[in-house]
Amino acid sequence: MKRTLLLLGSMLFITGLSALAKHHGDQQPKQAMFKTQQEAEAAAPGFGCEGAHRMGSMWMVCAQHDQADHHGQH
Repeated sequence: MKRTLLLLGSMLFITGLSALAKHHGDQQPKQAMFKTQQEAEAAAPGFGCEGAHRMGSMWMVCAQHDQADHHGQH
């Protein structure tokens, strides 16, 4: 009986942790870097800006780097 209760409790605990992880992890980071200027410009409104700027060989959303509403997502 103890073993059954322990197993049941463990299963409920793991299920609860899994649901909590999914709840907090279901928002995927937005892609901010693109191979083409056109792709970056098209994605810019999702970051609250317009345009694109070059970052090395890639293009990043927003006309200026500090304009994007990234929330820590680079």
